[in-house]
Amino acid sequence: MTTNAAPACFHCGLAVPQNFDATVLIDETEQPVCCPGCKAVAELIRDAGMSQYYNLRDTPSPGSNRPRLDVSRQDWLPFDRGDMLERFATVDNNTADALVYVEGMFCSACAWLIESNLQRLPGVISVEVSPITSRLRLRWSTTDIAFSTLLQRLVDLGYKPQPNANDTIDRPELTERRNALKRLIIASLGMMQVMMFAIALYAGDYQGISPVMQKFFRLISFVVATPVVLYAGRPFFTAAWRGLRLRQPGMDVPVALAIGAAYCASVWSTLSDGATVWFDSVTMFVFFLTVGRFLEMSARHRAAERGVALSQLVPATAMRLVNGAATQVPVSALQLEDQLLVRAGEHIPADGLIISGRAELDEAMLTGESTAHDRQTGDAVIAGSTVLAGTLTMQIEKLGANTALAAICRSMELARCSRPRLVRLADRVASHIVVALLLIAAVVALTWSFIDPGRAFVVTLSVLVVTCPCALALATPAAIAAASSRLSELGLLVTNGNAVETLARATHIIFDKTGTLTAGQPQVSRVIIHEWQNEFDELACRRIAGSLESASAHPLARAFASDNLVKVDELHVYAGAGIGGIIDGMQWRIGKLDFVCELSGSALSEANIQQLTLSQISLGNESGVVATFELQDEIRQGAEKQLAQLRALGIKLGLASGDAQRAVQRVAEDVGIDDYHWEMSADDKLAYLHDMQNKGAIVVMVGDGINDAPVLAGADTSVAIGKGALLAHSSAESILLGETLEPIVAAMQTAHQALRIIRQNLTWAVLYNLTALPLAALGHVPPWAAAAGMSASSLVVVLNALRLKRFRPLQ
Repeated sequence: MTTNAAPACFHCGLAVPQNFDATVLIDETEQPVCCPGCKAVAELIRDAGMSQYYNLRDTPSPGSNRPRLDVSRQDWLPFDRGDMLERFATVDNNTADALVYVEGMFCSACAWLIESNLQRLPGVISVEVSPITSRLRLRWSTTDIAFSTLLQRLVDLGYKPQPNANDTIDRPELTERRNALKRLIIASLGMMQVMMFAIALYAGDYQGISPVMQKFFRLISFVVATPVVLYAGRPFFTAAWRGLRLRQPGMDVPVALAIGAAYCASVWSTLSDGATVWFDSVTMFVFFLTVGRFLEMSARHRAAERGVALSQLVPATAMRLVNGAATQVPVSALQLEDQLLVRAGEHIPADGLIISGRAELDEAMLTGESTAHDRQTGDAVIAGSTVLAGTLTMQIEKLGANTALAAICRSMELARCSRPRLVRLADRVASHIVVALLLIAAVVALTWSFIDPGRAFVVTLSVLVVTCPCALALATPAAIAAASSRLSELGLLVTNGNAVETLARATHIIFDKTGTLTAGQPQVSRVIIHEWQNEFDELACRRIAGSLESASAHPLARAFASDNLVKVDELHVYAGAGIGGIIDGMQWRIGKLDFVCELSGSALSEANIQQLTLSQISLGNESGVVATFELQDEIRQGAEKQLAQLRALGIKLGLASGDAQRAVQRVAEDVGIDDYHWEMSADDKLAYLHDMQNKGAIVVMVGDGINDAPVLAGADTSVAIGKGALLAHSSAESILLGETLEPIVAAMQTAHQALRIIRQNLTWAVLYNLTALPLAALGHVPPWAAAAGMSASSLVVVLNALRLKRFRPLQ
């Protein structure tokens, strides 16, 4: 008596229970499902017009897509709270941006399903999915759709979303590394054993061997090679099948064909007592390919390690002071303006201001500088810093996703989801080359079937193996990953892989002045109270200015920092112009002269304007300009030397600032910049940038502050100062850490070296294929030599790229 096995669920792959009888109509065919949840998800996918998902996906592991029936939208509602949304997303003008780790996403079809489905929801602005890292980037309008709705939709599709807080980033690369290491161990052990048996078989060919022993060595080689092919080699077969199914053949197609054909032919030859087996070539091929990919994967992971290390700097708990008593609480329970006690050996849990105490802080992980910084009352501290000595009391100013550390970590995390232009181009070229090589292999097979049918299979196998474009496909991504990793060590965090290529081709670098070429620590050197009024003295003007500037993240605002503030209503920041608000029922403005004068229609006389020789900030109300503050800021340490080094590299330098002419001219002369522009608004800077680009220049913009964000976004590539406004960070492709411009000089040299290595790798890959292909087609390369040659070619490319990890820029 026989029993029929239970059918598998069409959606999740689990066996359908005997007492459950339900189906779903997909492409006019009734398909079995195992539970109401799978039925609901399958119908949702079908009704959304996405049934193609089931044709594109890889075969799921049983239960991997099964929806969680125990999760409802009620479970996700806490993520709509302001404090939770702030922790897991960046919100700006009712637009939220969040990263979500999606458990259960295991192929490009899953990515397509998620992206297509979420993109249709009203209020969703953009959806970017990376199946490699199992991460999803969401941007949505908080007024049109709730975060909980988006998370529940992922659950409805059969996935398990885990929103990423900046201090608890999941690390799927650890799983990837463990799996890759297991495959490498299996491949290495298997290759060593099979090669030992192959030596005996080769010796038998020359010295004679009994048929029984020959059969034994072949069978034992078959047993050892099988797990190497089916387990260690599985990624090649999986990727090849996916590429063929999506009509985008990659380098894994010839690899899988060669491994599969050689293995199957060897098994047939073993069972039928044929003349030759190729188990040694198969295991060697799998091993060397696995080694190459393991090294390439390691380079990618190193590029992300700094971001992971940064995210782990924030402690899980903090000592909160309430009425003088210290209580340990979770960092997630902290709120703005809480007072914290931080002792020696502890990490700073949030951005804030020291209100009492003095301590030495280690900011090396954030700035790249090992020198300890002395901080005392009134100084700002940043999350992730370590107190080396002393004790301090601080007041929290920024929490969660709003801290500088969180912004850097998020930028680095987003960079992992991007694919640089050079990598995409290499993938497209490799895809075309694969098709050409398959056609060449077919021609070789047909030709040899007429010349010598007995050698046709061996020669074709050698052609497939020796010409696999692995080196070509690895040449660019390995170098980009190694360069990004090296740049992070040098103090420049790359948040977009395109930055490396663009830095190498850059012809011009444009600098902002305040907080970029200067130290960003301005001081009020003089206060000019204008004669027309006698109601406000210098102290009153300073209080009003400090109250208005409290809303600004611009470096100049630091000159007005004060504890003696007045209440401001309707406070608003006008990018590139100034700040406005209402104090005691009167409209006030602070910023550029023309912006302040708009309130009253008045203006300073030409004589008064000529008296202002440094950076000026005007303060006025509805009656006119009340006061002008004259500011002075020191040149950033080493700026003149570092800009001279950039000029020596052939880079043309420019300065674009919103400050007055004489202030900009003084800084430009001090650092040796001839092309400088003053009193430029954000639109003026952008127009200046576009004019240079229209003339063929490749422009790098280096800036700090909110008014730099449009220019940073419009440049070919951009660098934001690590202590600048968070909006500037989000617009830049790189973040400069530390107190000097030295990392920019190092980055230019490293980027040039990376481009040289990419060219070397591509040249090597092309020359190798042009040399090896005719030799293999003529039958001069046996399969084992083809495997060794192709693998060696890939290893040369990866190891050459890894030289960037040791690259030392010239000082």
